[in-house]
Parts: sequence; C-alpha cells; structure tokens
Amino acid sequence: MSKWIDITRPLGDNVLCWPGRQAPEHSWEKSIADGHHCNVSKWSMNAHSGTHIDAPLHFIDGGTSIDQISPDILAGPCRVIDLEEMGCEQLDQTQAEELRGVERLLIRTRHSAASDEYPDHTALMSPAAAQLLVDSGLVMIGTDRLSVDDSPPTGYELHQIFLGTSCIIVEGLNLTDIVPGSYEIFASPLRLEDAEASPARVFLSESNA
Repeated sequence: MSKWIDITRPLGDNVLCWPGRQAPEHSWEKSIADGHHCNVSKWSMNAHSGTHIDAPLHFIDGGTSIDQISPDILAGPCRVIDLEEMGCEQLDQTQAEELRGVERLLIRTRHSAASDEYPDHTALMSPAAAQLLVDSGLVMIGTDRLSVDDSPPTGYELHQIFLGTSCIIVEGLNLTDIVPGSYEIFASPLRLEDAEASPARVFLSESNA
C-alpha cells in the first residue's frame, strides 16, 4: 500500500511569508462557544500564501489560470533532489543535463527549516538550466523556497521561463524529511476561477521510490 507524505506547510498565523507580505487572517463568523449552532470560519489571504502553485497567468498575460491546469500535470512521477547534498545553492546547466526528461522536479534547500524569517537566496538554478529542463519536458518545478527566483528579487527570469512554457511552479513546500529520489506527487490547488495562483495541499508517495 502506498504511503503518502504531506509536504505542505501548515497555513495559519505563523506561516512563513515572503518579505513584506501579510500572513493569512482568520476569524469566526459563527462559533458554538458563542451560542451559534455551528462553527463557521472566514479566511483572508494572498493567493501565494504558504505552500502554493503559480499558474502561467501569474507572469504571462493571457496565460493559463489555476483552474485550467490539467490534473495530468498535478499528479504523476516526480524526482526530488537536494542542493545542499550536491554542494551548491544553484543548479547549473551541467547538473540539469542529468535531469533531462524529468517531468516533475522538486528541489530541496536549507529553506525547509526556515520558520520565522525568510532567508535571502540566489535563484534556484541558472536560466540555461531552466531552459534545458523545460525543453526536455518539465511540466512542474517545486521548491521549499517561496520563489524560484532570487531574494531580494533582481528579476524574475525563472518565472518567465517556466510559466512561459506552461511549466507550473510549486513554492513553499516542506521537504525537511524527504530523501532525494523518485516519488509520485499529488498537488491539489483550489479551483479558483481566473486566478494566477492558489494555496495547495501537496503529497508524495514512496510507492515507486
């Protein structure tokens, strides 16, 4: 039987946020403790809060929105790699050559352990590496960082490359205990009409590891 691992960050008041971005706000419209017949909560949040998926519409005018992403992209085989184990902060073109043909790639960094402040970082990979991967069939790129690009941002070249080729981006994952290797992934964003992004619940299965 498959063993599913939840790699989603809990979404609440203390969720790790992109610098300058407000954490989700949670309130109660009805509460049993206050005499109501049920509990009804209300949430207000940025679409890029916590673990989330960027659709092409995020950077591409007229691009695919989050509700139009095919389930065939959101679920299937994936590869997990660890930049720290590889001794680098950024994937280069030579390293990307070894991943040619991978359709879904998750990249673990030191940011899985971040909880209070968001550490600065370089871009996840070189533009040449990103272009090689999408040209060879990449449809999903995921990371424990809150952006595939650098922070503070000096540009958004990787967002443009990935989303411009309809490769969705999954950011804010918790990959702390995930051993590099082969998995099955299931990522489920909300079906928000005409939205550029959505919070998501993401699972890995070790069944094919």
